[in-house]
Amino acid sequence: MPVGQAGARRVSSGSRAKQLAGILTTPARHSRLHVHLGDAVDLSADVSTATAQAYQAVVSAWRTAASRLGEPAALAA
Repeated sequence: MPVGQAGARRVSSGSRAKQLAGILTTPARHSRLHVHLGDAVDLSADVSTATAQAYQAVVSAWRTAASRLGEPAALAA
């Protein structure tokens, strides 16, 4: 499932506990944040094709998240 987020440079990193804490506290730290969960993608068995499919799905999810915040980069695409 592709995930796109806009409005914050980084939502979380580190251990699982630190990532969960980052996700839960993000709204307090970043007032303009939008996370978009894209539709599940059925990837090809071919690695090169699957990589391209996954990349496109993540880009699409990011564009959706960014457009909800009115980000110029998403609106220009």
